[in-house]
Amino acid sequence: MNELKMRQALLVRMGEKLRLGHPFNVAEDPEYLAHLDAIVRAAHRDGALEALCGALAQMYGDDDIDVAWLELAVTALTGPPGHLPADVLLALVVELRCRPKGFGAATVARFLAERRAQRRPLDGTSLPQVLLKLYDSRVPAHGPAEPREQLLRFLRMLAAQTGPSGPLAALLAEITGAAPGEPVAPAADGERQVIIQIRVEEEDAPSDLPPAQRRYSLRGYHYERVGDDRPVFLGSQSGPGLFTGDELTERGRDFLTSWREPADAARGVTKRVEFLLPHSLLGHPAEAWPGGPAGRPLSRSCQVVVRSLIRYRDSMVHDGWIRRWNALDRDRTPADALQRIGWLSTRAPADGPACPDPAAAQPWKCPEGKYPPLRLTRLTDLVDWLSAHPDLGCLGLGTPYDHDDDLIRQAVDDALLEDGIPVMVWRRDAGDPHPLLDALRAGQPPADLAELPHRVHQARRRGRHDTHSVHNQITLLWDDPTCVFSGQDQPMPGTRAAGEGAA
Repeated sequence: MNELKMRQALLVRMGEKLRLGHPFNVAEDPEYLAHLDAIVRAAHRDGALEALCGALAQMYGDDDIDVAWLELAVTALTGPPGHLPADVLLALVVELRCRPKGFGAATVARFLAERRAQRRPLDGTSLPQVLLKLYDSRVPAHGPAEPREQLLRFLRMLAAQTGPSGPLAALLAEITGAAPGEPVAPAADGERQVIIQIRVEEEDAPSDLPPAQRRYSLRGYHYERVGDDRPVFLGSQSGPGLFTGDELTERGRDFLTSWREPADAARGVTKRVEFLLPHSLLGHPAEAWPGGPAGRPLSRSCQVVVRSLIRYRDSMVHDGWIRRWNALDRDRTPADALQRIGWLSTRAPADGPACPDPAAAQPWKCPEGKYPPLRLTRLTDLVDWLSAHPDLGCLGLGTPYDHDDDLIRQAVDDALLEDGIPVMVWRRDAGDPHPLLDALRAGQPPADLAELPHRVHQARRRGRHDTHSVHNQITLLWDDPTCVFSGQDQPMPGTRAAGEGAA
């Protein structure tokens, strides 16, 4: 529009739109910005703003970003009242127009995908187009969601991209009522899942004291995810100060009883509690923690898994972890997924030669499966075995994890931190692994290893009347690398390296 002939063509098209029989009359000005300003002012005065938008769309196309911004502003000025006051929307347009090119594109893509998943697609591909569709009261709403709530949700998502400070952040916070930079939970367009991460931090590590005498702290993190979306951080809670390991279950009960928001949010949906544990506590029966005032164990009401806190917070060892995770159910055959567990033990096989070491002489017969079992006598055995099976994602321990057993502790450390094994399962009572697998099958073998958290949860529920049954002796280490939030390692008062927020 910096050329006079283009502005003259615009005035001709405006005259045609208004059926004047002549160009829209505005005195020419050699300075193009002054001329454009005069055209807009005259169009506003004479009620011709819609004609101006229509003429520009003819010249530049409906998808032109500047045309879209103008159409949004004109709708606020001339259309029926929208889902925000017109002056508020115009102030928002001014702030958004100051942002760099491409701002909001990621939010638009996420919101449009969300609407498609809800079978309520929204036309438009740019930020002003989406804002127009959500603001304009003449655009019919589809589905149960109230139109104003859809607009506010989109603006909250935009605020999360904007950041916590600046005029735009302040304006969005005023419009939506949300704190600047506050993340937005996924919409319920698929299976909703609540994820509670309980981080047990060893405050005086390294220590030669037994775990029962070491000092620990607790902090909880509340996330939600829908379908395969990345979990969204919703809040955190500090634990009750420092305590020793023998107080862990008692302090945990008090902690979970006082932190009711996640429990209330999880009514009617799948909930998984993930214990992020130092390796000295990987054998801890976390599922036996009382989950609330009634004193019922967590295993009755939700999935409970343990995770490696060391690996969680060390991004340098995540590449191999992600590769093994991606291979967990890849190229599977329609068969019993539990056959894809690779088993190892430090015991002598029941059908093999006698073991010269009396401490390891208890017989153990490996379950049949895809991978040949490993009789572990030295760490190099594990290196060769896992290198030969790069698709092995789930490791079964025929020997209970014992942090004081150097061989099994180092083998588990290596499998987690060097070889990236994402899933492990074992019996804490040193029993035969075959009954464990029978408890997980329960008459119908799982098709995917991804079912393990659910299968273990169901097994624990079935065995709730016999605390000594195999059903109540299962530890499942379920380390999902898509559920890692680097913000947890930001320092916070009262704990060592335990912050909050999602990566």
